[in-house]
Amino acid sequence: MKDATLKYLQDTVTRLQGVAEQIRIDTNEVVATNDHIAIIKHYDQLRLANEHIKEARESLSEIAELLSKEQVPSVMAMHSIKTITVVGVGRVTVSHRFSCSMLDKDMGMSWLKDNGHEGLIQPTVNSSTLSAFAKNMLEVEGKELPPEIFKVGTMPYTSITKVK
Repeated sequence: MKDATLKYLQDTVTRLQGVAEQIRIDTNEVVATNDHIAIIKHYDQLRLANEHIKEARESLSEIAELLSKEQVPSVMAMHSIKTITVVGVGRVTVSHRFSCSMLDKDMGMSWLKDNGHEGLIQPTVNSSTLSAFAKNMLEVEGKELPPEIFKVGTMPYTSITKVK
């Protein structure tokens, strides 16, 4: 990045850290009032500000991902470089992450077993599914899962839906 861009970025980060500290102070003050309307309005303003910051971060993440996955590997390949040490940065290497999924789970499981790779097969339960099951058991059936087998937790959260 250009020096001016780096300075602008650093100034923005510094200001954002200052704003975060001021918001922490404001939050403590408004919570101390026990005024539920004021606290909810404060929360809504913070939530909206956080969304704007998230959008800006997502834009930066998109640029970083494009550089990481396409532009840097492309230019390094063009120069026939797999690893390079850059002063002030460090060692830069283009590697590859692999991913694999089964298009047909039954056929995939059979292939793994038939080819001596059954050790890869492990039964699992999706964590979101298990959480939904625990919630249903408690709220609908009035039963808790055995605490010696399952760790079930709840965490309150506040949501805001705009009224039209």
